[in-house]
Amino acid sequence: MDTIKFEKEDVSEVDNSEAETESPSFSEESESSYQHLRQTGLQICTEDYPGQFNFNFNLDVTEMSKRHWMYSETLNKVYIDMNRVLPIQFQWKFDDIGLVGLKSLQIRALPIFADSEFQQLSVKRCPIHIMQDKLCDRKKKEHILWCEQTDAIYEQNHISQRHSVIAIVHNFIPCSDFKTYNVLYKFMCKSSCSMSLSRRPIYIIFTLETLNGQVLGRKKIGVKVCSCPRRDMLKEEEIEKKRIAGVKVFKKRTSLTDDNEIQGKKLKTNNVNTEDKIYELPPLPILGKRLYLSTLELLHGHFLGSAVREDCLIDSHPLISMLSDLISQVKSENDNHNKAESENPLTQTN
Repeated sequence: MDTIKFEKEDVSEVDNSEAETESPSFSEESESSYQHLRQTGLQICTEDYPGQFNFNFNLDVTEMSKRHWMYSETLNKVYIDMNRVLPIQFQWKFDDIGLVGLKSLQIRALPIFADSEFQQLSVKRCPIHIMQDKLCDRKKKEHILWCEQTDAIYEQNHISQRHSVIAIVHNFIPCSDFKTYNVLYKFMCKSSCSMSLSRRPIYIIFTLETLNGQVLGRKKIGVKVCSCPRRDMLKEEEIEKKRIAGVKVFKKRTSLTDDNEIQGKKLKTNNVNTEDKIYELPPLPILGKRLYLSTLELLHGHFLGSAVREDCLIDSHPLISMLSDLISQVKSENDNHNKAESENPLTQTN
């Protein structure tokens, strides 16, 4: 049997359990012994891995269109309109000794959610866009990422339900030390689709593989599918600049002190001293006894509620008893005045 010597990471990735895929490139006999890598399983690796062949890809910025797609080198992210072609040039270095036994290669593109809390979910199209493509190939109608290569293979892992598309590498023999291979992709759902991406950021993980799924290299890129690529790119780049500037300011402030714990204690002490300080209200003339009484009752209710929340005795709040006395005094005056008016027949007649 032809063999190839791989680096340690490749060997660990070959040993995956349980996952099965549907792939027209394998016969039933080979499929029975084929166990797919974790690259499409429940637990996947998202870290870039150039491997011994220095796998990488390039985006031709000269072909960027403000209306169709843009690439942010700062964010390593593509902003592209739906159903627009994104050309990607893959490259890897050939090693005649290391490539003994390799006859064919493939490039897999796997969309995943960027946030770790959603990475166990499958990325697929929304029902609205699926219905709009009634005449498309059944095997790819749920895939959010389409490949323009005619013999592209659309797979879905039966366990993780992850969708991926495979481009078979043709003209395998390189004419130089590096092999370059161009693939055209389209995104068939928008990031704003509520029943699909739901504005959650995604990555596309590209892996260079042998035909039995053994990973030779891995690279990822962020993607946002939107109607205004240039506008969204500039907006997110500005947000990233502010975030980096904020981190720098924070680090600068924290570096001014050698002992953050002591500084925290000082701040806490200052807060305690501020709470213990006595403040005096300025004179507050109030027009009318009714408004005066309402103000007293409002203040009394506030201080009483504060005492209850702090679980303190009412006697420890002299303002409460003072306000209570003032309220009782005003109400008593009102009662005496009303009683005097009711007992004086001349007042009632007038």
